[in-house]
Parts: sequence; C-alpha cells; structure tokens
Amino acid sequence: RAFTMASVSAMILWWTLIFVVLTSIPPVTSYTILGGIDQEKKDDAESESSFVTQKLRHLQKQIELRIQSHEPSGRVSMAGTLWEASPLLADYITNPACPLEAFQRMRIHDDDDGNVRLQPQPSTVVELGSGVGLASLAAAFLGCRVFATDGSPSSIRLMNENFEKYAPDFAMPPRTLRLDWGDMDAAQSLIQSELCCLPDVIMASDVVYSYSAREELAATIRLLCPKGHSGRVVIAHRWRTDPADEGSFFESFDDDFDREEVGMEFLPDDGYHRTRNMMDMRYPISIFEMRRKC
Repeated sequence: RAFTMASVSAMILWWTLIFVVLTSIPPVTSYTILGGIDQEKKDDAESESSFVTQKLRHLQKQIELRIQSHEPSGRVSMAGTLWEASPLLADYITNPACPLEAFQRMRIHDDDDGNVRLQPQPSTVVELGSGVGLASLAAAFLGCRVFATDGSPSSIRLMNENFEKYAPDFAMPPRTLRLDWGDMDAAQSLIQSELCCLPDVIMASDVVYSYSAREELAATIRLLCPKGHSGRVVIAHRWRTDPADEGSFFESFDDDFDREEVGMEFLPDDGYHRTRNMMDMRYPISIFEMRRKC
C-alpha cells in the first residue's frame, strides 16, 4: 500500500510539473506561408496583409503584390495567398516562346518613333479563381484585354489594389469581376455584357483542390469555351495529395477537348520545377493546354 501511495504521489507531481512547463511557454506568434514569408499573427480576428515581391523575368519587371494571410473571421485566407502555380502560369504566358497565338500577337513593341503600340485586336483573357491577380497582371502587361474573376470578396479587393498600383503600365487596365463557379447566369452575363465575345483564353492556376467545386469549375470552363469555339484553356496545377484523383479532373475533358501538357523547356530552369516527385514521378507543377475538338 505504501508503494502504491508513493507511486500515485510521484505521478501527480510529474503531471503537475508538465502542466507548469506547458503553461509557461508563450503562444506561437508567427508562422510561415508559401514562399517562406514570415508574418506576425495578431491576437484579434482582424485580417492580416503584407506584400510579396514577384519577378516577371520575360518582361524584366519586378512587381509587389498585396497578399492576405487571414480573413476578418480569423480563418486562413485562401483567396489572399499567392499559390505556387500562379507564378509559373505568369511566367509561361509571358515567355516569348509561348506558342499560344493569343499571347504571341499581343507582344508590345515600339514603333519607329519609340512609341509603344499594340496590335489592333487585343486578345481577350478571362482568369478563373484569380486570387491576388498575378497571372492577370502578366497578361495585362502584354496588352491583353483581361477580366480577372473570383468568388471571394477578399480576392476582388486585393486585386483592385494590386491592379491600381500598376495602372500607368497598362494599355487597358484589367477588370475585376465577381464570378462563382457554376453560376451559369453570371457566366453568361459576363460573356454578353462585359466581354461582348467569347474569350480567346481562359486561364487558371491552383484551382483543382476542392473536389466539391470541380463540377462547377468544369461547367464554367465549358460555357466560356463552348463547342466550335477556337479559344484555349490554360491551367497550371500543383500536384498535391492524390495525383490520380486530381488528374481525373483534367481527364474529364478528354471526350470533348484536346489536352496537352506544356513541355519542361517552357518552365524556369531551376531545381524546383525540374525535380520529380519520388512518390508518383510527376513534376511538382504541370501546365495543361486544352482546345475544343473539331
């Protein structure tokens, strides 16, 4: 009995010490988001924002984007994050070797007097799930007529701020529009009232992450690029948890779209994009181009 009581007392003392140590550790006040950006976390539920710098190497531009780590509700801001595939999409569409005719014909160049001029018919580009607007900015720098869409009010606010900062650099400032995937009336209104035509390019990055929204996303893409339309769909995707599951989204287009993965020669020549995933032998980020079958 004496041994039992001693054991119980020792155990109580042990757990008391653990409790004292744990409660004396200060709470974590910082965390790391994509790109190794350290931000200070506030104790209240106010939204937090900071800036991230991104280089557009083909345009010889370095731009600063406002991002947001948390929503006013306190949850992590999905819309305010610069996700990994977006810089790669921006890099691809601004690459002089990009084979997409919609971007090739929009190369901004100087006339004999040194004045910047554009081709007479700007390409119309719609981005779905634009986030903070990096890819839309890149297309606008090329001189495209850009419509950046997202379903998040935070995204619309951040894009407006990011676009306004570079307004003097645009021949045509990009437009920001609220568009929820699967809202066919809103998508049709976008075509008829805003674009007044079908877009030459529908682009997106890091949009195949929520299984519940995939059907709505696919329906929106098909409406913007209907049968018989010569437009192109360009999607940059970061492979994450289940490549077979994520790949099924792209395969779902194979009956009515021709699909091709962009070659590695178009990607930045760095270790990250050229490193294979040892689990599934896929490159970490893929870019797919799709066009309607004849």
